[in-house]
Amino acid sequence: MNKLPIDKVSTLVDTKYRIGMRVVKTAASVMLCLIISLLLDTQDSIPIIAVSALVTLVASPGDSLHVAFARVLGTGIGGLFGALTVVIGLFLPYYADGLFIIVIPIMLMMNLYVCNVMKIQDSCSISCVVTIIVASQIEINTSFDLALFYTLFRMRDTFIGVAVATIVNTLPLQIAWLRRVLKR
Repeated sequence: MNKLPIDKVSTLVDTKYRIGMRVVKTAASVMLCLIISLLLDTQDSIPIIAVSALVTLVASPGDSLHVAFARVLGTGIGGLFGALTVVIGLFLPYYADGLFIIVIPIMLMMNLYVCNVMKIQDSCSISCVVTIIVASQIEINTSFDLALFYTLFRMRDTFIGVAVATIVNTLPLQIAWLRRVLKR
């Protein structure tokens, strides 16, 4: 086994890295999402809210708004396809016994088709993720009303995470703009 010479380690590791604003904004966004989850008493929502914030928070505020829009749109489409998958499962014999392994991918194909026809390719991945989450988290013997209710809660969770990340990502710019205006 070849050992890496110590002078080569510096080419693999950035020893001068310092925590920057994006790292701070990411941690702040997740913390706010956790607080909101506690205030709403929705412990099961924590992963969806926090992951939504993480995915939405990108390098620039302009990009963050684009990602937020794509995420919200994808969540809505994915939620509808997820609920539709559950409804289909209610009427198909043997769905819970394994037929779902055929139905869910077919619904994902339809989901991707809709996203591509609508020219919202940036929403494709999250739309499919939401479809899978909704379709797999709801018991097969549930009703359409419960499936729709679950979908709406997952969409709410996503919207919260997206909103928190967008606000946290654009807040420093707004503060800087306000300072410039006040100095005039």
